[in-house]
Amino acid sequence: MFTPECSNANGVYRVGEKGNEIQFTDFDQALAYLLAMPVAKWRRANTKGNWGIVSAITWVDQEKTKNKVKKDVTTQNDLFDIGSVKEQIEWIEKATDLRDVNDLLTRVMAQQKIQPLIKDDNLSYIADMVADLALIGEGKEDENRLIASAILGRLSAVARGRGNEVFSRVNELLSKEPPGIEVLVDGDEKYYAALTFSQYNNKWLARYCIQQAYATDNAEKARKVLFATALEKSKTISDFVQLSSEGFDYLKDIKGVDARHKRIRRISSAMSEAIREWQGEVGAHAGIALGDWFYNLMRGGTKDADLSVVTTIFDDAISMVLRVIELRFSNALIAPTYKLLDKARTVIDKQHWSEVTRHSNNLERIRLCMKEAALVLASQDKMDSDLASVIASAFYSKAQATSAVSAHLADSHELNPDVKEWWENLGNVKKRVRNVEHKIGNGEDQQIGSLLINVETSKTVMEKLERAVVPMLEIQDPVLAATVKKAAQNYAEVAQSARQLARMRKLNHMGIKGEVMEYNPLQHEMLGGHQLGVRKVRVERDGIQKDFNGKIKILVKPRVTPADN
Repeated sequence: MFTPECSNANGVYRVGEKGNEIQFTDFDQALAYLLAMPVAKWRRANTKGNWGIVSAITWVDQEKTKNKVKKDVTTQNDLFDIGSVKEQIEWIEKATDLRDVNDLLTRVMAQQKIQPLIKDDNLSYIADMVADLALIGEGKEDENRLIASAILGRLSAVARGRGNEVFSRVNELLSKEPPGIEVLVDGDEKYYAALTFSQYNNKWLARYCIQQAYATDNAEKARKVLFATALEKSKTISDFVQLSSEGFDYLKDIKGVDARHKRIRRISSAMSEAIREWQGEVGAHAGIALGDWFYNLMRGGTKDADLSVVTTIFDDAISMVLRVIELRFSNALIAPTYKLLDKARTVIDKQHWSEVTRHSNNLERIRLCMKEAALVLASQDKMDSDLASVIASAFYSKAQATSAVSAHLADSHELNPDVKEWWENLGNVKKRVRNVEHKIGNGEDQQIGSLLINVETSKTVMEKLERAVVPMLEIQDPVLAATVKKAAQNYAEVAQSARQLARMRKLNHMGIKGEVMEYNPLQHEMLGGHQLGVRKVRVERDGIQKDFNGKIKILVKPRVTPADN
C-alpha cells in the first residue's frame, strides 16, 4: 500500500520506474504522479527493513487511507517527539531494533536537537548501546552490524571532533566483512556507513569498499568516501587502480548500454575525485594500470552510447593520468604513463573517437605534457620511439600530431638539429639520423654488445672444457680431444676479437650482475615479459653501455627477475 509511511528517513518518496525514479517530499504530489502512471510503482521497505520497488494491483479509497495513515503517523510522531534528553536516552535503552534507534536520531537531527542528546558522556554511552544492540539485538547480526555502522557514522558527523568516542568499538562491529551496503535504506545511510569504514583497517576493507562503490547506484556521497578509503588502504594509486578490477562484476548485470555507461560515469567521476585529492605515493607503472582499467571498464564498446557520457568518462580517466604526472613529473617522460590513450582509442568506437577528442576538456592538457616531454628529451639528445608513437595516438591524425610537436619545438634553437627533426617528425626520419638514435636492435653496436655478453657468459664453461675435459679425452679418445681443444682455442680468438671490437666502439659492461635495484622497464629487460607491481629486481645478466662523448647510454638492457620475494 502506498501511504505516507513509504517515505524514507528524510521524508522523501521515490516513485516511478527503476532507474528513472522521481523524488517527492509531499505525499499528495507523489500520489498524483503514481495515479498518472499506467502501472504505479514506488519504493518502500519490506518487513525486514530492506527497500525495493513494488507495483500497484488496485486502488482503495484515498481519503480513508489517508485518514488511517494520518492517525498512525500521529502515533509515530508521539513516539519520537520525546521532550527531554533523559527520556530520549531511556527510549534508546529500551529499544530492541536498530532501525528504531536510527529513526529517532534522524528525527532529533532534523529538529536540530542532537547536540544536547550527545553532550558530555552521552555520546560514548549512546555509541556503546548501538554497538551492543548490533551484536545482541533483534534481526540478522550481519545486517545489524551494517546498520550500526551507519548510525555511528551519523553520530560522528555531528560529534564535532569527538570521533574517537564514536568509533571506540568499531573493531567489534567490523571484525568480519559486512553484507553489501545496498541493504541500507538510502544514500544517507550508505554515506554514514562509509564514514565508519574509513575509520577501520582490515585486509578485506579496500576490496570491499571497491566492490560497494561499483555496486551502489545513486549514493554518490557514499561512493566518493568508499573510493577514498580504498585508495588510502591501498597506499598507492597504482595498487588502488589494479584493485578496482574487483568491481567489474557488478557492472555485468546492468541492462542497457545507456544505464551501464551512466553507472560507469558515476564511478569514473568518484574515482577521479579520490585520485585528484590524493597526496601519497603514485606507485609503480600507474599509467599501465590506468590503461588496463579503462580498457576493461569500457571493453563492451561505445556503440549506441551517449557521446557526452563517453566523453566525460574519458576526461575523468585522463584527469587521473594528469594527477600521476603532477605527483611525479618524471612519469611525463615515459611512454607507459600514457597507455590509457592507446587503450581508449582501441575501445572507443572509431566514429566516436574524433568527437571525443574534439570535445574533451582534459586531452589538450595531456597533449601539452607529451609535447613538453618531447622537448625535455630532445634537449638531452634523446629519442624515444614509444613516446613518439603514443604522442601520435593522442591526435586524430599523424599529421596533426607532428604539426603540434613542431610548433612546440619551434623556438628551441639550441637543440641538436637532427634530434629536433626526429621529434618534429615523431621518428619518421630513421635513415638520416640512424647514427644518432641508439636503441636495442637498431645498430651494429647493439649486436657487438650482445656478442660480448654471450662471449663473457661462455667464458667459464669454455675454460673448464679445456682444463678438465680435454685431458680426459686425450686418454679415452685422442681424436675427439684434439677437436675439442681446437674449438676452445677458436673460442678464445673469437672472445678476443669481440673484446677488441667493444673497446674500439667504447662499449663496456655495466657491472651490475647480481645486484638488486629499482625496476625500470626502460632500462631493464624482464625475463618472461613485463610484470605489473614489481618494484625490486635482481640482475641475472649484465647489460652493455656506451660512452657518447661523456654521456653514458644503455645499448643492451640487463636482464632481470623480480626480487620482491
